[in-house]
Amino acid sequence: MTSEDEPATIFGPGEAELDFRGARRLTGGEEWFWYVFAAVTYIVASIWHKWLLNWLIGPIWLITVVVVGPWLLDRVRGMLQRGTT
Repeated sequence: MTSEDEPATIFGPGEAELDFRGARRLTGGEEWFWYVFAAVTYIVASIWHKWLLNWLIGPIWLITVVVVGPWLLDRVRGMLQRGTT
């Protein structure tokens, strides 16, 4: 097995591996957090906006929160770290 065949990793304690696109993979706790966060926000938003309760919006909401949420958090965290150094 060559080094090109091996998956890319970030070396460091507690760091997640990179996926095939080079994006950071979520760890178990982070993944649970984002799925629970997506479910809770969907339920709370649906209390006041009943049109959200359908078979199309629910899965789109879940996928959007789980995919875009961590990416957005990483972007903001990176901008804040660059601004403080």
